[in-house]
Amino acid sequence: MRNFETIVPFDPGYAPKAFSFIERIQTIKDCYAQLTSNSQKKAWLPQVEPEVMKLIELNAAFHLGCILWGGFLANRFKDSPKKIEGNTTLDLSEQEKQALDCAAEAKAALEYIKNFDRDCKYFLRRRMKIRPIIKEIYESYIEFAELNDNFVNTKTTADVKTPKAIAHFKDLSNEQLDVLCESIYMIIGTEELLFGLLDLGFYKA
Repeated sequence: MRNFETIVPFDPGYAPKAFSFIERIQTIKDCYAQLTSNSQKKAWLPQVEPEVMKLIELNAAFHLGCILWGGFLANRFKDSPKKIEGNTTLDLSEQEKQALDCAAEAKAALEYIKNFDRDCKYFLRRRMKIRPIIKEIYESYIEFAELNDNFVNTKTTADVKTPKAIAHFKDLSNEQLDVLCESIYMIIGTEELLFGLLDLGFYKA
């Protein structure tokens, strides 16, 4: 196990690899808005779908990583809570905390998935190519953020509340949770841009 004697990080290292899904997808949305005919849209959708899916999955991997890390913190230290360092939401003003929505990117992704899938069904007569777990990840992250009130009061591992998707973490042994922790750090250290987190899923040890 890593040396978490008294303090654990709020973020194990995801932030440097994060990006704004809302900003990145806007470019694609702008291109789509310029198409004027159904034939253009029918031709454009399958061409852009791989890029769309890469953004959706990469963004989902980041959100899944946050859920998994929260599950590790909440359950590994349930008998000896540790102080959490690096939670930048603690430094926000009260007004900023009231306006904060940590799940904004997840909500935007779900909305875009719904619209893209609708267009695929209409123009291509098929569903968009997306793994079922992707939507579950976004929905679980929204639940995660709501349970923790956008993390504005998350100061110790005892403060972390976890979504239903990882309720089974309470039955994992400390050794299984340590394996998860090491897997997260190993993935962060690769060039896979967090895609490896999707292979962990909701971690069934």
